[in-house]
Amino acid sequence: MDIVFADGRDGDQVIDVRLNPSTRLRGVRTELEVSGFLIGRARPGTLFGYDRYPNQGPWLIRTIVRRAHRHTGYVSWDDVAEVDWDSRVIRLRVDHLSRATPART
Repeated sequence: MDIVFADGRDGDQVIDVRLNPSTRLRGVRTELEVSGFLIGRARPGTLFGYDRYPNQGPWLIRTIVRRAHRHTGYVSWDDVAEVDWDSRVIRLRVDHLSRATPART
């Protein structure tokens, strides 16, 4: 999905969704809820998990992948103003992205 910032600028695209366990149960399993999105330029093999672990993979490959995604950022679900499923657009309440940090595993 594409991103539109609060000031009307077009952003990049959602490249990953961050989920957390909720307090709701479905059967014997905890439901997951969206906590936020990683936003950036979608490329083949985007991130390869390099956003999850600080020491993922060989140093050179890790450095190249992180450099290619240096503009990737995070937006919390609380910063989402609207999700337009028909247009495939997420409109935000903010005009910037937070720094992307490794996901909790």
